[in-house]
Amino acid sequence: MPVPDDCRAILERTWGALLPPGSRCGLALYPDHWNVGDAAIWWATRRLLADLDVTVAYACDPWSYDPRALGASLPDGPILLLGGGNCGDVYPREHACRLRILADFPERRIIQLPQSIWFRTPAAIATMAEVTGRHRDFVLLVRDHASLDVARAQLPGVTAMPCPDSMLALGPLARLAPATVPVLALWRRDSESRGPLPALPAGWVARDWTLDGGPLPATEAAQLSLASRRFLDRVGAPPAWPPRPPAADEAARLSRRRIAWRHLPWLWDQLAEDRARRGLRILSQGRVVITDRLHAHLLCLLAGIPHVVCDTANGKVFAHRDAWLGRHGIRSASSAEEAVDMAASLLAALDAAGDRADEAAVSG
Repeated sequence: MPVPDDCRAILERTWGALLPPGSRCGLALYPDHWNVGDAAIWWATRRLLADLDVTVAYACDPWSYDPRALGASLPDGPILLLGGGNCGDVYPREHACRLRILADFPERRIIQLPQSIWFRTPAAIATMAEVTGRHRDFVLLVRDHASLDVARAQLPGVTAMPCPDSMLALGPLARLAPATVPVLALWRRDSESRGPLPALPAGWVARDWTLDGGPLPATEAAQLSLASRRFLDRVGAPPAWPPRPPAADEAARLSRRRIAWRHLPWLWDQLAEDRARRGLRILSQGRVVITDRLHAHLLCLLAGIPHVVCDTANGKVFAHRDAWLGRHGIRSASSAEEAVDMAASLLAALDAAGDRADEAAVSG
């Protein structure tokens, strides 16, 4: 089975076949939120496109999308939709923008970068099938076999192809902080979670990396670059969702956002990189990590952080593992309770290995 380096080669080959060197494209669905995984996907996507000599002529998030601006900035050429796990009705903001772009540009090649497909209702996938059925050239890259089966069975006329998660284009990473806790459990608290963690041993730390509407902790905010902090202060929080007739303050926020995309696109990239590095710093604090987040698992793989991974409610973590990484060297648990036991055993093994290294150094 491929390892992360092989996955980057597959990404280069797959994207390169769709995007010739020197081409220009649009890139939609910037993730302006604190989910580290989506920020890491944007960071990796921009790096890989640069490596392939592909220029992004227009970019936007779901709030700032403007079909007239996209058409003016990119009269022809493909439109890329950011990869991730939001292809479906569970994440209506991103999916609504995806469907709108498909409807607004029915003749243009649109490439959905690697996604997992997850629909809760037949009506929602029927709506997507209706939109994609009217489109002339929609290429859908999917991260796992189950998503590929859904695409081929329920989205007729779509060109569906397998491809690893975009974040693997980052390649090897280094830890960004010393390990300060025995085990860090980075655990979902949203609709994709299969359930809560059990009680953890003393000294272990449990948290998530998303924010429930509150501010970024001061210690983490201080670690953002000055450019990102000033950018966040200037552009502000995204407007409300679902969209509604904007009040004056929301209209002003949307205007600032569109102007920032036009004149300061590199700062959006810096913000995504800073958010991704924040996640890596969080994970680096644990000698061992437990997680049910796909991108926490992938960051640990790229940074060499010992970890135990569980699946999500929609099965996307293990589906990606089975499609691209295999089980060799990946410690997978079938439940949170098993993950805790496996982390304790892994921690004991690391302690024993450290003791043996100390004994060898003394005897030497």
